[in-house]
Amino acid sequence: SMNTSRRCFLQASTAFLGASLASAADPTPAEDPHQRYCDAFYYKEPSAFRFDYPFDGGVLQDGYGYPVLGCETGTDGVRRLRVHVVIRASGVSGLEVVMPDGQIVPTSVVSGRHMGTVLLQDRITAVKARGKRNGKPVETVCRIVWAKNVYKRYRCYIDDHSFFFRDILQKNYGSLFDCFYLAKLRELHRRYKTKFNLNCFNSTPERDFDLSMFPDKYKSEFEDNADWLRLAFHSENEFPGEPYREAPPEKLAADFDLVAKELKRIAGKAYSAGLQIHFAMVRADSYKVLAQRGVKMLQTSGRKNPATGDKFCDFMLPNTITAYIRENQGWMDFDSGIIFYNGALPSTCEWVPVEQTIPLMHQKLDNPKLNSLINIAGHEQYWWPFYKNFKSDIFDRWDAALRYVTEKGYKPIWIEDGFFGGVE
Repeated sequence: SMNTSRRCFLQASTAFLGASLASAADPTPAEDPHQRYCDAFYYKEPSAFRFDYPFDGGVLQDGYGYPVLGCETGTDGVRRLRVHVVIRASGVSGLEVVMPDGQIVPTSVVSGRHMGTVLLQDRITAVKARGKRNGKPVETVCRIVWAKNVYKRYRCYIDDHSFFFRDILQKNYGSLFDCFYLAKLRELHRRYKTKFNLNCFNSTPERDFDLSMFPDKYKSEFEDNADWLRLAFHSENEFPGEPYREAPPEKLAADFDLVAKELKRIAGKAYSAGLQIHFAMVRADSYKVLAQRGVKMLQTSGRKNPATGDKFCDFMLPNTITAYIRENQGWMDFDSGIIFYNGALPSTCEWVPVEQTIPLMHQKLDNPKLNSLINIAGHEQYWWPFYKNFKSDIFDRWDAALRYVTEKGYKPIWIEDGFFGGVE
């Protein structure tokens, strides 16, 4: 019978999806506007009142695909984004969809959902749905973020820096670029105009060096090259891993301020807030610590550790949010103003052989929801011959990646510039 086949399908689907969707271990309140990413096919969810599309806080852009329907310029010369809205309104009567200026959006009911089209002209637009349930007024809001004037761009950052500082100190070079590592990065910059953001530890893993030992005599040279080479905070040390996963905001703030102070002394205006955090994990109550220090965007691919199902490199974001970020370019946390974005390629440069660079990149480059802003990223250690996992062809791996994105028309940016990585 139909019921039997559907039941078999549901059982098979649930087994296939595993615990990541709609599991008891990952409960999501019925009223959570992000719940739909945990809906497993046809299972009957509790009554809900929320926007199915767009996703609350999701960053949209022209050319993005559904729910974006396109851009148009009105007779007033203003460019607007046309977006489809879909509202699930179980048990809600007299539903109205209202724009911030009070304008009512015409809607139709399709398969039990209310649907309409809105025109956006602002960076952030709060679209409201309201009605009555059990005789009482109810409302739900979707905050739509529009990144205007997007173009194909890439951010380049390298994590885990301490070795080049130690090398320059020990050798007492006349120039920063007498250090082979910085010389190699400069060569890549000269070829592709790449802007390199170097995320820095305070100390080496062995703790035989820390930034307070590094002289300020290279400051003018750092500043002369700040158009393409900048230094930012990463963590106090490489170990332990995930240093801020459980740390209170005060610990993150203290480490950030310690490293930032030294980097400003060492590199002056080549210091940047455009960082990545070691292991991409901080508590939610630490987002404001980062925002207050100039951080605008944080990279996460929204993934769980596949071995354990545990959260991994996702800034401890709720699973409903990370599920969205896995498939979409960005999501704004309105409390802090930080945008979490997915720009990462399937692997960092040191792990991708030259012949696999282009095929792997196309996982991102061919997806309009993920391909306007990409990262080329890696880690300092793999450049150094003394390191146990040294890659002797690492320059070629980086060169292959940077050459290909440049050929594809991607422009280098600083992630801290403008809004959403330099688009406006």
